[in-house]
Amino acid sequence: MRGRTVLIGGLTLAFGALCACIALGGGGFLAYRFLPTLLRPSPTPVLVCCAPPSSPTPGRAPTVAPTRPPQPAPAPTPTRAPAPPGALTLRHDLRVEGVTAIAAAPDGRLSLFTANGQTGFLDPRTGEIAEGPTAPEGIDELVFAPDGRFFALRTVSEEVQVWDIEGQQMAFGLTPEEAVRRIAFSPQSTLLLVGGESTLSGYYVETGRRAFAFELHGPADAFAMTPDERLIFQMSDLSPDLEVWDTHTGERWGSISFDPLTAIALSPDGRLLTAAENEMRPIEDEGYEGPFPTRVALWRVSIDPDRRNVRLDLQVELELQPEMEGKFPLPLKALQFTPDGRWVVGLADWVGEGDMNGRLYIWETESGRMRGRAVLPPRPWQMALLEEGHLAAVLLGSGPSGYRVQLYELPSR
Repeated sequence: MRGRTVLIGGLTLAFGALCACIALGGGGFLAYRFLPTLLRPSPTPVLVCCAPPSSPTPGRAPTVAPTRPPQPAPAPTPTRAPAPPGALTLRHDLRVEGVTAIAAAPDGRLSLFTANGQTGFLDPRTGEIAEGPTAPEGIDELVFAPDGRFFALRTVSEEVQVWDIEGQQMAFGLTPEEAVRRIAFSPQSTLLLVGGESTLSGYYVETGRRAFAFELHGPADAFAMTPDERLIFQMSDLSPDLEVWDTHTGERWGSISFDPLTAIALSPDGRLLTAAENEMRPIEDEGYEGPFPTRVALWRVSIDPDRRNVRLDLQVELELQPEMEGKFPLPLKALQFTPDGRWVVGLADWVGEGDMNGRLYIWETESGRMRGRAVLPPRPWQMALLEEGHLAAVLLGSGPSGYRVQLYELPSR
């Protein structure tokens, strides 16, 4: 069996739930007093329109070399070829103006926010977009805590703020010394995680006091935290090492070696890790290399805190034929489990010039079978899950062609 063991420890961000909806308050801060009203259905909707691993890669110490890799479980019906994945049902396809990010709002709508600070709320049932307030500057990211008590935002000027929803006031603000790549709340809503170019930090939500700061080997492009908030799995884009950090002791347990990674996600119960691996290959006649997909797999996670040991055992490889747009690969740029853990959703993007279409994939966790697939218009940027994981929203587009949001229905249970 293919296994991976490593002495590691850390903290992971289980998800990034984003939302953009705030207005300017006194003293130059974003006032939260408008948010409760905005999260109620708007009586007059306004359209914002027109506008692991097959062959282990040697890693740095203290990486522990994997043992004999486990083989994936046999297909449930080996005598017949699996049925091809069905086309996903497109519920809505909407043009939006200048939207740069999307996130699921607590009331079930999809929040939209633009480079100039304008916000909106998309009703996934009707496709109507209610206009929201305008912030004093653009918001790059906004996320809600799982318990709904706080939200955090990151502005285009790299300021990070945490707001108390019930108290309708800012709990604390941060001005990091380096560019921020990502913010997220911990699974139990006790910490705000801030990933930068070379540091991953955690701050207590109640006080704003820093709990830890890890010096990384690369940018914090993606990270996931275990449900007990003990460990963080952290990756840098196209790095072969998955770092593991212990939030209780502040120590790095080590790293697990893969092929270069482009996306990771942890299941809601923390028992499964999914990772997208790639191999850097020259793009013919283009003079540069691109990440060619090699494997997307589910790994069983076993943690021994006393020995500071984490082991990954291959559960199943997800069905994925490395598709090409012309001669260019489509690497996975984002992975996410549905809240019930039964499905994995993947967003794939193009590499290089030529046809820029992307893909949206839906896999069944138990079997690894691809159950749904959609060919996306050019330049998929972000995705968010709505309706308890029954609906996937994708933000697409750029430049003079404008932006659009598409909503796809996931396969029925």
